[in-house]
Amino acid sequence: MHWTTVESGALAPGTPDCEGCWGGTSFWIECKATAAWAVRIRPEQVGWHLRRARAGGRSYFLTRRSTASGADELWLHRGSEAALLSAGGLRQADPLLVSEGGPVGWDWERLLAQLTRR
Repeated sequence: MHWTTVESGALAPGTPDCEGCWGGTSFWIECKATAAWAVRIRPEQVGWHLRRARAGGRSYFLTRRSTASGADELWLHRGSEAALLSAGGLRQADPLLVSEGGPVGWDWERLLAQLTRR
């Protein structure tokens, strides 16, 4: 597995937080966190993910939802659903993965399989 974190906010607004490669498959991930259902996504981020999808690239939103009532979930959405995710939150867009139980309980193997699925 090869990871690169990206800190390019001023130079390339909307570029995701990290890029990964596994088994010859490259993908981009925007990391988010929320305590509710809404996910704050900037218009530049929506545009970046939609352009990447049109070009045939892989990009995703990976959102940690942790609430005061104890929920600690990991949600994975396709970047092509950025506009839906931005407008309607986690339940509006069709997730590829919802994993519960915090980092110890999350299904990391299934997450990697989704990121690299051909």
